[in-house]
Amino acid sequence: MAVLPLNSNIPVTIKTISEFVKTSLSLPNLVPGETLTVSVIEKQSSNQYLMAMKDVSIMAKSDIPLTVGEKLQVKVQSVQPQIVLNVMDVQKQMTDAKVNEKLLQWRMNPDALTQLLSKIDEFSVNFKSVDWPQSTSRGKMDVLIKLINDITLSSQTKTNPLFVKDFVSRIGLLLESDLGKMASLAAKGGTTAILAENLKTSLLKLSAAITDMLQEPAKMDGQVTSKLMNLSSFTSEALKALEGRQAVNIIYQQNESGLYLQIPLALGEALRQADIFITPDDKNAAGAKKYSSCSVVIFLDLDYLGEIYIDASVREGRIRCLIKCESDEVKELLASSADQLKEALGGIGYGVEQIDCLKVSELKLKKTEYIEQQLLGSVDLVNHFA
Repeated sequence: MAVLPLNSNIPVTIKTISEFVKTSLSLPNLVPGETLTVSVIEKQSSNQYLMAMKDVSIMAKSDIPLTVGEKLQVKVQSVQPQIVLNVMDVQKQMTDAKVNEKLLQWRMNPDALTQLLSKIDEFSVNFKSVDWPQSTSRGKMDVLIKLINDITLSSQTKTNPLFVKDFVSRIGLLLESDLGKMASLAAKGGTTAILAENLKTSLLKLSAAITDMLQEPAKMDGQVTSKLMNLSSFTSEALKALEGRQAVNIIYQQNESGLYLQIPLALGEALRQADIFITPDDKNAAGAKKYSSCSVVIFLDLDYLGEIYIDASVREGRIRCLIKCESDEVKELLASSADQLKEALGGIGYGVEQIDCLKVSELKLKKTEYIEQQLLGSVDLVNHFA
């Protein structure tokens, strides 16, 4: 990468992501071998960008599309007679930029998916009223609705002792990871399992079917076109919300090696959400994460009980649990239900060492602070919507 001060008239051109034109100008405080970050501040034209490094503004032309807010890690190759900066780990930077983009989308509306799922009845009515081609059968819609019901904690699904494990696979959080493993096994000549149906794949298939139908609007009346547009908007927003959750889990994996789940709750008048952080405490001999001993933090906002915070730890099948709420009435109710909770946990094989209930204030603020600390504390986000 060749760089120059903003007011210079000498042009700068970036030919490829790893090879940059050199300039005879030098900048202060650059040492060969050091690494630094170059930030994309603004796009000036189709291939010209305003960038910053070490508190100095620079202009650069690039044949590579760059994203405003993107940060490039570069290494100083030489400073005399020309400054040459080499980009480091291009693939990782591209991945990080994509994660950053999805994380920003999630941060703007962390509850987006649960809000969308609350409109599933309207979505279903629109779907059923469209005359779909044979490739998009009613059965596919039934699969999609079943998946949404399966990932929602309700009176029907709460009896499933493996609900949380099933949630991770059925929502599609691990879709790309599973595909990567299958491709690797296939390349080695191994036998690969059939990829289980999940919410993300179902939405992707539906989105493709809608796109195909919208390519021939002349064959449809305006009412059908409008319904298809509404369905397309729903699937697009749902996919964005899912990808945002995947990005959040990538960050949480990097920070705490755990899982962050946002589970829809159908246990009241409206669909609500449980925010669950699961952090493994141990690793096995191979270095893999073990969830047999873990810490669990849960934030709830329920119709009657209001804001609830649960901090639990699991050690060798034994559970310790602290529950926080915002009123004396709820505290008394929770305390009176402690024996019932112990019995329920015992029924699925857990022993309970301790359950305590406390009254505190401002749990919603504590939730926001916790999420900021766990997920965003080590992430340098550029928020263009702030």
